[in-house]
Parts: sequence; C-alpha cells; structure tokens
Amino acid sequence: MQFEVVFTRKPELRSPVLIEGLPGIGHVGKIAARHMVRELRAKKFARLYSATFPPHVIIKKTGMIEEMKNEFYYWKAESEGQHDLIFVIGNTQSTSPEGQYLLCEKILDIAQEFGAREMFTLGGLGVGRAVDSPKVFGAVNHPRYIPILEERGVVVKRDGVGQIIGVSGMLLSQGKRRGIYGACLMGETSGFYVDPNSARAVLEVLTSILGVEISMEKLVKRVKDAARRVEEAAKLERKMMEDMGIIRREPTDDEMRYIG
Repeated sequence: MQFEVVFTRKPELRSPVLIEGLPGIGHVGKIAARHMVRELRAKKFARLYSATFPPHVIIKKTGMIEEMKNEFYYWKAESEGQHDLIFVIGNTQSTSPEGQYLLCEKILDIAQEFGAREMFTLGGLGVGRAVDSPKVFGAVNHPRYIPILEERGVVVKRDGVGQIIGVSGMLLSQGKRRGIYGACLMGETSGFYVDPNSARAVLEVLTSILGVEISMEKLVKRVKDAARRVEEAAKLERKMMEDMGIIRREPTDDEMRYIG
C-alpha cells in the first residue's frame, strides 16, 4: 500500500478552492488551516494514509495513539462571491522526495475529483529571528495572482531567488500542469517554535481573498500564550548562561544601591 484513501462521504461541491495546511516551518500553515476548519465548522470527508509517511505513531496525553495521516474537509459557500472550500490538513508530510511528489499527485487527484481549479497553500518563511509583526510573502503559479496578493500587502517580488520545500511548493508546480492555479502564502517566522502569530497574518490575507469571515479570538489567545512561553524560555536560557559564566549577570536593585 503506497496510499490508502478512506472516504466517509462524497460531498457535492461547485468549483471548490483547495486549501493546504500541512506541518512545516513554525507549523504556520497547519495552525492557519486547522483554525479555519474549526471556525467554519468544515466537515471531514476523507482520510489519507501512506507508506511514504514516517514509520511511527503519536502517543497522546491519554495514552491513545494517533496514526500519521492527512485529512480532507469541505465547507459549502454561504453567500454570493464565496467558493466552496476543500481543506487538506494533517500531522505529517512524506519523508522522501519521491513520496512528496506522489503525495501531491494524490492530493490533486482528490481535489480534481471534486472539481477544484484553484488552490492556496500555506506555510512559514523562516527568518531566524523573532518577528513581532510578521509580513506575508507569496509565490504564484499564474501571474494573475500577483496583483491579488500585492493589493493585500503580500510581498511577491523579491531581489533574489528563493525556494519552497515540501508540499506547499510542489502542489503549485504539479497543479499548474493540471490547470489548477493559485498561490502559496508564507508568514514570516523565526522557525524556532510553533508560531500562531504568523498563522494569523496568513489567515488575514487568505480570508480577505476568499471573502470569508472567521473569528480570530482563539488564535489571539494562542499568540499570547506562545509569547509568554517564549519569554519564559528566554529568561531560563539567560539564567543558565549567567550560571555558566557565559554572560554577565545584571546586578539586582539591592546590589545597585550597595555599589552606588
């Protein structure tokens, strides 16, 4: 078995837009797509298993295991100007270059089965430093998306040549050959930790393009929690470095008064 697709239902969709949010740098795409699925109350319709996925399972806090898988959800448009949506989310990508190509082909097979002709892939752009107000960068497989992104503040044109590693980039490449056009939205992120703040920036752009409104309240809470954890980690790291003599400890207020 290279791939196994288990359909739990076969929804009737009209020209749906494919939204990909699998794990990657800062889990930006995963967080963004999963939040959108939850807020829209999208319905699951298929699970994808593959021998190209990592050979392990996840052990949850309860002791139950979670298989490595991708899942497909759908959402039906509620008003004029909106599109039906197909989401692919999950806990893994394939572990080999060949597996990544094959996985993208399978995702596109499923998307095309339901009539998808457009897509948006979501991810993070690692910059190696903390980012308070992340920019969103874009890459497209058709020039018509450049003005759509730029009018929403997305950085599309750049000085140098870049690359997108994994499903978020390969879907654009393989989708183009099938006549499925779209863009990759990448939020700036340090790349060192899970980054809901970057995911929020990506979602603000995506929902604007799609004409969909969702609450960001739960995501904002995750942003605050993440910021607190980063601050705590930074304090712990500084204390360890002070104890090891790598950096000089700053004097306390009492010590300052004594010195003064």
